[in-house]
Amino acid sequence: MRYVLFVAAMTAQAAAAAPGEASRAPTLAEQRSFAQFWQGIAPGTSAPPLQAQRAAGARQWSVSAVADAPPLRLGLPLCRVSRTRYTLGAGDSWQSASSQHVWVNHSTACGAPPATMVELRAALPEMDAFKLLLAQGELLQRARLLMSGNTSCAPMRSRNFAVVALGYGEDKLPLLVYRNDLGGLLKLSVRPARSDYLPWNVACSP
Repeated sequence: MRYVLFVAAMTAQAAAAAPGEASRAPTLAEQRSFAQFWQGIAPGTSAPPLQAQRAAGARQWSVSAVADAPPLRLGLPLCRVSRTRYTLGAGDSWQSASSQHVWVNHSTACGAPPATMVELRAALPEMDAFKLLLAQGELLQRARLLMSGNTSCAPMRSRNFAVVALGYGEDKLPLLVYRNDLGGLLKLSVRPARSDYLPWNVACSP
């Protein structure tokens, strides 16, 4: 297992709590449990730091850590990293789940993943992912008219949003997922139109 663990500022960015979440320091027992688990899968290496977070209104704390593989330079000015999240489950067991994340980078080396990187939830072609990332700000502004006519989206139409994921929607169209400054989610599907995209459908959840 070859992981690049970005500590200090990058660690804080990777595990930052989402809007509406509470956080606490992990207990000594949780730290010891994870340290033992980590030495079993990556002996001789330093374990990534733990974070304990709880969603608004939830009772249970989620205790987890993240580790990133070395970033890959794709063919376009695009970088991708595989991130693994380790989460404490029932019976003091640890589960892992991997995800792919991309970001635009015009330099020769990808460097450390930025806090603004976007999760890639489907195997989008590299050109499509690149174009969607470049157009995500304009597409959001153009989608606000659609939001005004949607019951679930209208209340959050004027909020500030940041794109957090790319993929495909239930309509099989390219999908952009945004999170607003209160933690609400906007799913925006877009229809390709020549070299551009047209906002097509929106769905929101608080």
